[in-house]
Amino acid sequence: MKTILCVFVTMVVVSEQEIGRPLQRLSRAPNDELTKDRVWTKLAIHRMWQERKKMSHTPIFKFNYVGQKNVDIVFKNESASRSGSLKHRYAWALLMWALIEGHVKNGTSLFEASSGNTAASLAYMCRILNIPFTAIVPNTIEEVKVRHIQEYGGEIVKVPLAERLIRARELSDENGGFFMNQFGNADKAEEFHESGDFPFESTNLMHEILVQLEADDRQGVKVPHYFVHAAGTGGTISSVGRYAKKYGINTEIVLADTQFSIYYDYVMHGRFKNESGASLWVEPGMAGIGYGPMGMARKGETTSMDAAVIDRVVKVPDIAATAAMRILREQRASGGTSSGVNLLTSMHIAATAEYGLNNEKNADCALTMKGLRLTAQFTRADKPWHSTPHGCPRMR
Repeated sequence: MKTILCVFVTMVVVSEQEIGRPLQRLSRAPNDELTKDRVWTKLAIHRMWQERKKMSHTPIFKFNYVGQKNVDIVFKNESASRSGSLKHRYAWALLMWALIEGHVKNGTSLFEASSGNTAASLAYMCRILNIPFTAIVPNTIEEVKVRHIQEYGGEIVKVPLAERLIRARELSDENGGFFMNQFGNADKAEEFHESGDFPFESTNLMHEILVQLEADDRQGVKVPHYFVHAAGTGGTISSVGRYAKKYGINTEIVLADTQFSIYYDYVMHGRFKNESGASLWVEPGMAGIGYGPMGMARKGETTSMDAAVIDRVVKVPDIAATAAMRILREQRASGGTSSGVNLLTSMHIAATAEYGLNNEKNADCALTMKGLRLTAQFTRADKPWHSTPHGCPRMR
């Protein structure tokens, strides 16, 4: 039966061609015409480069780590960016990519699924171009993040955490807009716009760290031994990893993962690509980082994590990362959840590293957002902890 069906289909195609079904024709030569009017796009790209000129290096500072004198833990304070988080450079690159490839045009409504920081930075960029922006955020989002997005003119749609991507795509289709999809397009944005010295340097986080360490006369170690980062989408740490691998930089790229995130197993064991870890996620988690309730981790669809450029993964308990947030606050560092995870992981690496005679170590990590109010939500003395079924202490 299968053979007969195949022969029948072939005969139908040949028959339609033979009776003169019209075929596609080439345009005649010679011919010459302009593509669609791109005046607005050129102006938008110009405005984005004007914004790039204002994006100075975010500062770095040493954490006062008294445990080991020959270790420097250096934080990159991304909360000093113009939209207040690590995602500022990321949002710039995403929107520039979307403009160049024609996904965003005059009047295009932009939609994005986000835990908050990317949405705020995209709202900032969209305001520069005077285009509408809607953020699809989890219904557990902190109000400080909602206000941050709204400050830049962004609209808010709250949905269950696991439904963000689905709803963002639906709203984009219903309104004839563009779904930015940072999970699927991060690699295009981060790599495509590495501009070298013409005329602006790369926005890549690793590039900027190397430039700053080289220029700091007080810093003995010019190339960090470790780069430590907690991932949400996975876009930033993957871009840093690709940069380090591409240029042969001898920095160990360390993913700092939260307690109930699947990233550790995704990178180390190739798991959860075809199976969901949603049932293993324990709310509320560490806001904005880790991967759990969104189902299977599909690179280019639901995550930007590139396991090939990650050298090491450290999974840390949420309660210990929360304690690290308190330590940061005591040192007057405005860090949120990811900064606590980064600090705890860096301290673990420092404690377990092998040292030779007079061998200094340097670990770089990102202080990702203005997190004083956010930190307070995780470190309140009046909230007791109790045990959950997974054994994770959490607040009542």
